Amino acid sequence: MFRNKHLIVAMLIAPVLAITAWFAIDYFVAERPHSAKEGAAYTLIAKSNCRYDSGQCDLENGEFKLSIRPASVTADYVRLEMTSAFPLQSAIVGLVNDGDPATPSLMEPTTGEALLWTALIGRSNGDTSTLRIAVTARNAAWFAEVPTIFIEGVE
Repeated sequence: MFRNKHLIVAMLIAPVLAITAWFAIDYFVAERPHSAKEGAAYTLIAKSNCRYDSGQCDLENGEFKLSIRPASVTADYVRLEMTSAFPLQSAIVGLVNDGDPATPSLMEPTTGEALLWTALIGRSNGDTSTLRIAVTARNAAWFAEVPTIFIEGVE
């Protein structure tokens, strides 16, 4: 069956050509990462620890990363701490309880480098509450909406 030289050579070269084509198509067609442009808005992606009561929520988009955690929790209020990988110009956080948005709270930097920010927000009503975050850094806006379940594990 395998006495034909052409068939044997084709069986050896075909996988090499297929793998080469796979990487060549990715090289020519794939979207290239680019740095943030001034005035543009970018969505932050919530990591998996935002979906359960982990006590922390990590958000990222490329190299831009935020980490939010409750610093203190009382019966009525939650003090949030947000750590950024880059210095932020401003930050706003708002709580949405059952589709009814509360007044957003301005976050305040706690360090001179503007890497650590805090804010006091109201307590969430349950599993349907979400947290809306908007920050500016390098004259670009970054925003996210995450469930508040990560706060519930901290008392």
